[in-house]
Amino acid sequence: MYSLIIVEDDDNIRSGLVNLFPWEETGFSVIKDFSNGRSAWRYIEMHPELTAVITDVRMPVMDGLELTQNIYENFPNIHVFLVSGYRDFSYAQQALRYHVCDFLVKPLRHSDLMLAFLKLKDELDKEGTKTADPAQLNQYYEQIIRSVKAYVMENLKTATLEEAAFIVHLSSSYLSRLFKNYTEGTFSDYVLKKRMERACMLLNDSRNRIYEVSDAIGYDSPKNFTRAFKNYYNQSPKEYRERGGKLP
Repeated sequence: MYSLIIVEDDDNIRSGLVNLFPWEETGFSVIKDFSNGRSAWRYIEMHPELTAVITDVRMPVMDGLELTQNIYENFPNIHVFLVSGYRDFSYAQQALRYHVCDFLVKPLRHSDLMLAFLKLKDELDKEGTKTADPAQLNQYYEQIIRSVKAYVMENLKTATLEEAAFIVHLSSSYLSRLFKNYTEGTFSDYVLKKRMERACMLLNDSRNRIYEVSDAIGYDSPKNFTRAFKNYYNQSPKEYRERGGKLP
């Protein structure tokens, strides 16, 4: 699956592009979306392995033409699609100058978008550039997973998938899939595992009361913590202590 980001300042149009168009049928996956070119550019600088970008021309902060120029001058391997609500010849000229894949006019038609990305997919497949450097890409993904795991350990009480995704500059759905692929478990599974391990460590110190352990690892009540602990280890926190900290 090739990676794609969408840059569009109109919330309704951006949401429609992200959620309503069948990207998987074209071989692409939307991993992030932005409302202005500057935010998109910051992301691109950190993710040069990105395959493609769809960007509107007229946007605040940094417009689509400036974004396209930056991509062309720094990451020419990234494929850009310019979108405009105007059939402006000067836009088309600049699009050619920056070697964009296509210049699309709003309102975007399903068939035009489908054909444009199927064409790009076919070209990429033939070039064999789906993963230009598998080892480097794998290393990049492993670094993301390490960063997410470090975030969980530092924020065990409050860790969420959404915040983790924000920190590593990915969408929560994309990070969820990536985490599962690289750890053979979900993000929630990992958080639960680490919370239970921390609970055991705290319970081993008899000075820590069960309600204090519960609060320390993010449970809103000792009752919920006890239920979760028993479901995970098949024994209650009290039974764990009575058995001298031994697990079944």
